[in-house]
Amino acid sequence: MNLKPSLYGFDLEEIKRLTVRENIPAYRGDQILEWLYKKHAASFDEARNLPTALRSRLAETYLFSSLTLTEAVPSANRQSTKFLFRTQESDILESVLISQQGRETVCVSTQLGCKIGCVFCASGKGKFGRNLSAGEIVEQVALIEKSLGKRVTNIVFMGMGEPLDNFEATMKALKILQEPWGFGIGARRITVSTSGITPRILEFVKRSEGRVRLSISLHSSQENKRTELVPINKRYSLHELNEALKKIHADLKREITFEYTVIAGVNDSKQEAEGVAKMAKPLNAKVNLIPYNPIREMEFKTPSGEVVDKFRDILKSHGIRVTVRQTAGRDINAACGQLRLDRQAAAQ
Repeated sequence: MNLKPSLYGFDLEEIKRLTVRENIPAYRGDQILEWLYKKHAASFDEARNLPTALRSRLAETYLFSSLTLTEAVPSANRQSTKFLFRTQESDILESVLISQQGRETVCVSTQLGCKIGCVFCASGKGKFGRNLSAGEIVEQVALIEKSLGKRVTNIVFMGMGEPLDNFEATMKALKILQEPWGFGIGARRITVSTSGITPRILEFVKRSEGRVRLSISLHSSQENKRTELVPINKRYSLHELNEALKKIHADLKREITFEYTVIAGVNDSKQEAEGVAKMAKPLNAKVNLIPYNPIREMEFKTPSGEVVDKFRDILKSHGIRVTVRQTAGRDINAACGQLRLDRQAAAQ
């Protein structure tokens, strides 16, 4: 399939080169960036301050937008909305808007599917599609913000895919989201979650200068159990991950968060809680506990509130900052771990 490149994903330098290549005034490039990242135009027709002839000429080579919003499904309590987007190849990708505590948080996807294969997560079930481009990542934010009718306040790279497995596109998307000519979102309002690709974690922290928040999908404090739940632990061990995080904490003093999916009878024991506390304490890390959200392929059970509270209280007794994530969007399969690449939807 011969696909036109989308202007979403162009950074300032690339837009400057485009204006030179197309022999158009430099200020036209600034106008294009504004239509992309401030006004979230979906087509050249919307960019009304560009001359008609220029729009027609650019449209011969480029798409303004490469994603199409096909559906927005709100949860019953209206605290979350799952957005379905169609790519140029007609695959369907999913993103989520979480509206809680005065914040509008977009959970973006970075891949069509996921290679990591965490056993409790829907994103890794089925065949992996491909990496998303930086443009496709930021366009999820643009289209959701346009649909919402107001500014998004926070971004979390916690949708489909492993962000650090799609490293360069993730880093470019982060740049576009933060820069004044882009979305202008503060780095501390952006979180990147990773299952633990240790070399990439170190590179990510270095290139982002430790400003973007780092979240680690932990899910067990024991090597063997974590390998069962998060298969990448075979390649990058929990010990290796912990040593890298100690280095990051010592060098940058930046906040690290552990995401921990609590699964009934699997990783909800006192021993696990003590192990998590032992890891988190030297890092001054925060822990987010996530009661397991069911997926159709697995027979895991969601723990009782009492079990989660006991786990939380053990962490608190060690002085660990801990929150229990309130489930949002489970009824629309938009909760943590429930996003998936649904190729059937693409064929409809």
